[in-house]
Amino acid sequence: MKPCPSKMQRQMLVIALLAISATAARAEDVIKPYFEFKKPKMVTIAGDLSFDTNGASAVVVNASGPYKLGFEGISQYDGAAFGRNFIPPDTMGAVGKTQYVSTSNGAYAIFDKKTGSRSALMSDVNFWIAAGQTGTNGDTRIMYNASADRWVAVAFGANSKDLQVAVSNTSDAMGGWKSTSFEGYGGYGFGATADYPTLALDRNAVYIGTNNFAPASSGGTNSFRGTTMNVIPLDSLFGAGAPSTTNMQQFVTPFSSSSSGNVDRGFALQGVNSNSAGTSGKVFAASLFSYDNISYSINGLSPTSASGAALGSASYLGMADFVSPGAARQPATAVPANQRVIDAGDERISSSVYEVGGRIYMVNTVNSGADHLDEARVRYTIVDATTNAIIDQGDIGTAGHDYYQGSIAVNSAGQVVIGYNRSGLDPSDGKITFMARTFNTDGSGKLVSTSAEILLKESAVDDYHNGSVFGQAASGRQRWGDYSQVSVDPEDDSQFYLIGEFAREYNNAAGGHPGGTGGSRWGTWIAVLDVSPVPEPSSWAMLILGMGLVIVVARRRGSAETQPV
Repeated sequence: MKPCPSKMQRQMLVIALLAISATAARAEDVIKPYFEFKKPKMVTIAGDLSFDTNGASAVVVNASGPYKLGFEGISQYDGAAFGRNFIPPDTMGAVGKTQYVSTSNGAYAIFDKKTGSRSALMSDVNFWIAAGQTGTNGDTRIMYNASADRWVAVAFGANSKDLQVAVSNTSDAMGGWKSTSFEGYGGYGFGATADYPTLALDRNAVYIGTNNFAPASSGGTNSFRGTTMNVIPLDSLFGAGAPSTTNMQQFVTPFSSSSSGNVDRGFALQGVNSNSAGTSGKVFAASLFSYDNISYSINGLSPTSASGAALGSASYLGMADFVSPGAARQPATAVPANQRVIDAGDERISSSVYEVGGRIYMVNTVNSGADHLDEARVRYTIVDATTNAIIDQGDIGTAGHDYYQGSIAVNSAGQVVIGYNRSGLDPSDGKITFMARTFNTDGSGKLVSTSAEILLKESAVDDYHNGSVFGQAASGRQRWGDYSQVSVDPEDDSQFYLIGEFAREYNNAAGGHPGGTGGSRWGTWIAVLDVSPVPEPSSWAMLILGMGLVIVVARRRGSAETQPV
């Protein structure tokens, strides 16, 4: 691993990048240099035991304020027990009628959403075999569709050029699933990958975006070849019988390394989750070439067919200045400075995008220019669903910390919850933590904070790294993420369910695992926030006074009824 640059060096680099960004043409053909293949990596540490003899973290109940329930989801130990020991986890989950379903690279689990008790754990491979496929290579996304009372999941196929979609038979995630598969990126039988599949639903279709990679015909490193937005009509997946992609439409935007002709439709394409009526869907993504987000429409859709659909032109949002975030720091005071960092990812829109009330909500991880020259921030952006004009934008962060892997959801009342990771160099509060903020959307569409930072889960160690063991130098790229998720309870939309990553104890004797040689281990954490309005103190006083008057009147009536006439 290369030495970590000094703060001044990083500041100078950011200033230079901002200057370049300000003068670069929107459609220049030089792709952002960090953009890369993100397939998860199997971890192999010789002699390192993987079984969890220490047990999951204790359930948290009524911690404080809106934080009502917290429980551990899947950990790296769970996947490793199935021989599926991957980094990063690709943390993902969703809430349904009675259950919370958590997925990761390696294992899937089902929990009682009210208590956090785990009712099922299986390998990701076995889940897909039971659903009718031959296996998986990870990158799962999952959502619950309240209108259909079904779950829907997407992941790599056994060959990572293929994608597969599973739909539950009922609202019960343990009641059986059916599936279908399709070629996500074809034409390269020697190693193509439909990478980083995303997932979104509206009233017409299911949207699955991919970043496409393939090596040169002579072999070598995978290189970026463009993107695909796969649009599957709802009836094809949720209709009678097995799910099908017969009526699917694939919109491919190729990328060439030559000097001209490339179209910017972004990367990590996120369809917009929406209940709005109409015949169009929307897609948002981070630009390939400039520091901005883009959007475009998919027109001519219906629940039964996407065959006549067509792409609208892409437009840039005009976001406030930012550049790609740098590595995130953690204390790790006992190790050299260049061992204290983890890869916080890039500015792709990694989590779901939502439309509510004519407004669209999303988050990116950014380095927001002159304001935070050496720190990552989670940026929220709210845009008008019709015009794409930015209504509100803000960065979540405090000096001395890095903020990353954000996710967002919004309910029908415009209440918003944003989950994210935070870390920093300060030993007192720098461990990687999973945190959240809550907001209301005011009449003008701007977010108004309704909580301070809420600590959901703190990591057990201050020096997480993967691919090596305790006391040794960090080996390879120190990936974190690649995403998190917030979902709204379909039975009570004042309840938000968040899932994010934290660092568990080392797999050694000191961590409660005798015989382990000390490999790092990740865990995932599921938290429930209740954003129901709480009466103001004056309201409580009036309520108590009113109850007192009722009691007095009742006592007087009771006394009068026992008096002689």
